[in-house]
Amino acid sequence: MEPQTKLGTAALTKFAYEGVDLIPFRDEFAALTAHAQTRAGALMDLSTVEQLLGNRAKGLERQAEALASCRVFRTHRSKAPRKTLLVYAASLHMGGNTPVEFLLQNDTFDVVTFYPDLDDSDLQVPPPHDVAFCAAPADGEAADKFFATVRAISALCDTTVINLPPILVKPKRDLLPDLFADVPGLRLPQTALWARHDLARALRQGEHDWGSVGSYPFVVRPEGSHAGHGLRKIETREDFLSYLSDRHEEAFYVSEFIDYASPTDGRFRKYRIIVIDGKAYPCHMAISDQWNVWYMNANMAASEEKRQEEAAFMAGFTTGIGKRHAATFELLAAALGLDYFGIDCAEDEAGNLILFEADNALIVHDMDCERTFPYKKAPMNRVFAAFETLLLSRCTKETTAEVAPPRRRLNLQAATEKAA
Repeated sequence: MEPQTKLGTAALTKFAYEGVDLIPFRDEFAALTAHAQTRAGALMDLSTVEQLLGNRAKGLERQAEALASCRVFRTHRSKAPRKTLLVYAASLHMGGNTPVEFLLQNDTFDVVTFYPDLDDSDLQVPPPHDVAFCAAPADGEAADKFFATVRAISALCDTTVINLPPILVKPKRDLLPDLFADVPGLRLPQTALWARHDLARALRQGEHDWGSVGSYPFVVRPEGSHAGHGLRKIETREDFLSYLSDRHEEAFYVSEFIDYASPTDGRFRKYRIIVIDGKAYPCHMAISDQWNVWYMNANMAASEEKRQEEAAFMAGFTTGIGKRHAATFELLAAALGLDYFGIDCAEDEAGNLILFEADNALIVHDMDCERTFPYKKAPMNRVFAAFETLLLSRCTKETTAEVAPPRRRLNLQAATEKAA
């Protein structure tokens, strides 16, 4: 099972983040698909480029074409690595799996990504590796089947698989309140999952008893959505009916609205925290005048005041929120059975931690402009170092990975020059 080489999601996303024109890359990858030796790897890179250009459907088509001929891909690294990390990934849109490529900032590990075929009755033996990581989302539709398949495959290998608990606990929004009901100092919005037809019927019948979710206002979002996609605060039954008529999804989360505005200035503050091997690390802090805040709409780059507060949050994390909720982070890790995951959270006026989301695939990166966000580099490097330490601690004592074959080198300089 010889891996095909690809440039990788992290490198291409960084180019896009920096404003580099991706069309020359798309042209080069398209040309490489004409050759059998480079076709699958080029298709995977082409898939990433299409998605970065906003063409998700086309990108997923290119991914399916690549996986039809190859299921193992080696990410291009600038130097020869010392060890090999095998990543078990699901065939999803970019951002659907744990962003492992973003977490590895040096060439300690050769990253080989393996997409198991869940419909193949024969177990596929992966390439030799020193340690493995299960990157598929734990709350995905095919999570049970995927994790069971990886357990069966990994039994054939004498290596550790990180983030592969013996029993999968799905961190779905409607399950979290019951899962963490006994964790002191933790608040979770009561949430129910509704099928569209059931929700429409309940609304047509008039006022409905929403049970533990409470009463208006509610927060509603489509099942499986992230980054505010389809998210809305519902004030009345008429709002709810209007929202449903505008959406096409078949299932929705209906959640209790927790007002977490600061009593001092009325602003909303949401944190992204990564938990690695039971220890919490700050990733970012978003500050906004509106309740539905996430980093991309908080416009942090435009406010020196907000950035100063975020810098203080990150610098003082270990003596601040990290210390106040250290026991909570440990309990979350123990309950989920994951060595790596992230949470989006806030604090209420009483100092309780409000948990909005727990997810092993939350995006983590260091692509923000260093001139605008100079305070981020050091804490993000600590995240990356902790992740690498986790991998190294689970490696087999003796290196089992074969020496990587020579890599195809893309003409990145020429492509970048054409883009400029």
